[in-house]
Amino acid sequence: MWIRDHEPEVFEHASYILDCADWITHRLTGEWTASVNTASSKYYFDRDAGGWPTRLYELADAVDVLDKLPGDVLDVGAPVGEGLHRAVAAELGLKPGIPVGQSSVDAYAGALGLGVVDPGSLALITGSSHVIIAQAAEPVHDSGFWGAYTDAIVPGLYTIEAGQAATGSIVAWFTENLAGGVLGEARRRDVDAYELLGEMAGEVPIGCDGLVMLDYFQGNRSPHTDPRARGAITGLSLSHGLGHLFRAVMEAVCYGTEEILQTMRSNGVQPTVNVVSGGPARSELWMQMHADVSGIPIAFTKVSEGPVLGAAIQAGVGAGIYPDLPTAVEAMVSRERTLEPDPARHEEYRYWNERYRDLYAALRELQHDVARHCASAGSPQRGYA
Repeated sequence: MWIRDHEPEVFEHASYILDCADWITHRLTGEWTASVNTASSKYYFDRDAGGWPTRLYELADAVDVLDKLPGDVLDVGAPVGEGLHRAVAAELGLKPGIPVGQSSVDAYAGALGLGVVDPGSLALITGSSHVIIAQAAEPVHDSGFWGAYTDAIVPGLYTIEAGQAATGSIVAWFTENLAGGVLGEARRRDVDAYELLGEMAGEVPIGCDGLVMLDYFQGNRSPHTDPRARGAITGLSLSHGLGHLFRAVMEAVCYGTEEILQTMRSNGVQPTVNVVSGGPARSELWMQMHADVSGIPIAFTKVSEGPVLGAAIQAGVGAGIYPDLPTAVEAMVSRERTLEPDPARHEEYRYWNERYRDLYAALRELQHDVARHCASAGSPQRGYA
């Protein structure tokens, strides 16, 4: 719509509008297609309702976009056309006709690589942020998560997604800005600074002796969808040390994940296992916290890089090695171990989890007022929307 309004000549001459992954598929095959994954999760394509939501596009003054979307919407992993185009094969030094499978968004490939292709399992893809993906047998909708997206990964299932904008990035911020002494000690001992901070946090009791933190350093994506929310640390006293603060960061992220899971549960989605991948998954302490706070086991797969394996799974289906995604997942994904939640710790965390939710409610209007003040004062805002 921006291109149409500001660069009308570009919009007029464009035959197709499509996602970057679908553009790569076109370059490989010469075919104009859309992945049902991007069509449903980004553009609200819904086979149950007849396809593209014409009325929604009319209300958004974007109905002319519909004329430029690809006509063929293919399932994830479906073979595209006759495979690798001859001209592209020559350019790449490959054989023409190599099968090309329809692709997906990276996080959704991650869910495949973690084996999340049935209701009850949930993918927690970690890194600088958390992405949470689950499958539902029926379409569910709530303002606290995105979706449900029809057939977005597996035909016949509905995908819901949620996320925490800042998780591992808060740990990195904390380490770089507040843990200079630990960084120096880590260099002297030739160990990872995160390992030392984890040891310090492990000596601190649940609840951090009264510290409660909000992890909304970049706003809240789910379940509040509040770009003006910000981080906070409350309960500080002179008795608190670096280990308390670091554990408070880790606990806050776990509380944020649990708040998302509670929103899903209230809509009938009942995850029974949380399959995890990404850098933060290397912290046994943090993953055990996740299990204890939510009361759900944390499972680890043999191949820790879920999105990479998920792309291979899609290719396996596209090449005809496997008939469908669930069969490919069964053959290619194996769980290596599981962390079980501790019932006593789960019960102890319940009090602090409730205080976490109370803290956002108590600070919300204050934080919004500060955001408005910064905007009216013409300050750089430092990330305020």
